[in-house]
Amino acid sequence: MRKKPARWYAIPMEDTLTAFSFRLATPDDLSAVLEIENKSYPLPWSEESFRQEMEKPFARFLVLTDDETDSVIAGYIVFWVMFDECHILNVTVHPGWRGLKLGTRLARQTINEAVKRRAKRVYLEVRKSNATAVAFYQSLGFHIDHIKKSFYSDGEDAYFMQIFLDKPNTL
Repeated sequence: MRKKPARWYAIPMEDTLTAFSFRLATPDDLSAVLEIENKSYPLPWSEESFRQEMEKPFARFLVLTDDETDSVIAGYIVFWVMFDECHILNVTVHPGWRGLKLGTRLARQTINEAVKRRAKRVYLEVRKSNATAVAFYQSLGFHIDHIKKSFYSDGEDAYFMQIFLDKPNTL
């Protein structure tokens, strides 16, 4: 009998161990997602932006929730898989859960889905000023390809980062 791989990550939460799993986001998740989004970004996505992603056939919007109640959202990721590419649009971990490798779980889940869908690369944009995020993506094997001038609505530049999945030693 084949052993099923673990899909949880035990972390302390109020003196208990909590297991987390991925699932598709639902409209009922939006208030918690928006709370995390507003705590995390100077120019957060709107509720309408998240709703639109739920409706696109090529978009995936996953939340990382606790297994016991399925009500604690520790993080989320929004990405597109089209043709042979995967575009990460938004990956966020609740400030109270940061530093526990949950962002790594979100990114790796996305990369795994991209591989299953035969994507050849995963790419994203990240604020040049967000050194923590840039270092995080580099730790996953992403590299800076170029700068997108005035990419954000406030005029800040973005790094365009990517990882090639069809080349050895990229993960």
